[in-house]
Amino acid sequence: MVPEECLEWTPEQSAHNWKRNFSETGQLKEGEYIYVAENSEDGVVGFAMLEEIRPTDTASLPIDKKYSHELVVLQVAPNWQRQGVGRLLVSHVATKAKELGATHLLVRVLIENPNKVFYKRLGAVQLATQPYDWDGYKTTELIYGWENIMQLANGYG
Repeated sequence: MVPEECLEWTPEQSAHNWKRNFSETGQLKEGEYIYVAENSEDGVVGFAMLEEIRPTDTASLPIDKKYSHELVVLQVAPNWQRQGVGRLLVSHVATKAKELGATHLLVRVLIENPNKVFYKRLGAVQLATQPYDWDGYKTTELIYGWENIMQLANGYG
């Protein structure tokens, strides 16, 4: 369940929210990386975003400091799910994290998200939970992590 007002965002509202991820020059902020999966027929079919974790992002959580990077977004078009697109995107994210010196990777998922089992299938383990307020909708955020991203980076998650 997601707040109705979030599901009904106009393209302008969505663009405004995404704009927070970019600098004034239109570049991604330092420490952020986006990977896009596209198909010649359908265009963009998925994307993933990697971000360096800032100490304040996890200061209140029982998360070890070894988690230096986070998979902050993974979206795959419904008709492209269960075809390896998500796995491939996560593999690219893990490869980049590894290049940046990371050995561990974090991902946060709302408890209502039916796709949370995807991360478990790729070997992530639940590290913590925390309350989450999405524009007045109170829920729980599950925090998963991969202890060793080598297999993910090699595409074997």
